[in-house]
Amino acid sequence: MSKPKPQYLVSSDSIGFLGRPEQFVRLWKEYFDDKTLDGVEIIAFKPLSRLSQLVSTLEKNNILVLSFHGKTGGENLLNFSGRIIMTLVNFCIVNTKNILINFPGIEFLSHAPYFEKNPIKQIIFKYQPKKIWIENHLYGKKGVEEAIKQIIIYRESGINTCGMLDIFHYVAHSIETFKKDWPSIVEELKLYILLKDKQGKQLFTGIHFPIGSRLGDSLPIDSMTDEMLELFAKRVIPHIARVVFENQQTIPGLFFSTRKMIEKQKARNKRIIERLKKTGVIIKS
Repeated sequence: MSKPKPQYLVSSDSIGFLGRPEQFVRLWKEYFDDKTLDGVEIIAFKPLSRLSQLVSTLEKNNILVLSFHGKTGGENLLNFSGRIIMTLVNFCIVNTKNILINFPGIEFLSHAPYFEKNPIKQIIFKYQPKKIWIENHLYGKKGVEEAIKQIIIYRESGINTCGMLDIFHYVAHSIETFKKDWPSIVEELKLYILLKDKQGKQLFTGIHFPIGSRLGDSLPIDSMTDEMLELFAKRVIPHIARVVFENQQTIPGLFFSTRKMIEKQKARNKRIIERLKKTGVIIKS
């Protein structure tokens, strides 16, 4: 019996911090209508009223909101520019307690350093979210190992917990040799995904696959060959339950988009989605 295809999600980062719900619908609705995409991972930007409007608009368009991306924590672990950017971004995200109280049926994702904080642990233990996803924060193996530690802690505390392995976070420290090292990177990713806890449960069941135009936090998708994508599809996709396509845009799209910018991004998205289907990263329904 063949394994079910993964859930495919797209992040709301494609419309930026100040993006409007109808812009997201304009960009992505056709891919939900034809079952290419299954849901959305929303970055939980303030204010709460605006976040609620985004959720409501998507639901009215039969687009499922499956997960929220909360604050990341770990700003002090980044380089100077990264520290400034993430401090600003995290300030603009709704706090975890308000997310869990107002949206109890939606899963919650954050990075390992955030889940490591004792006050956040207490909030998670109290409000018992449907599921939490713990993402690797630091580059390379160290980030993955720190995520594994937190996954185990939360599972042992009775929280429904899965790991989300962000590919860019894993390779960002060696992006200069990215293409040459891709076969070994894929094998390393597969090994991490196949790791299990003491109960035999897979640690990482999700992948963040960033396809955005802001290369500071995205894979260089346009310079990746079809062979690279096919290798990833063959070695990794069969072993995961969820793929999230992050899609951060270059400034000013990181913050807002005009109609012309949305149309340009829509054309780019179509080109990339078709490549991902052709190479098997997206398994056709």
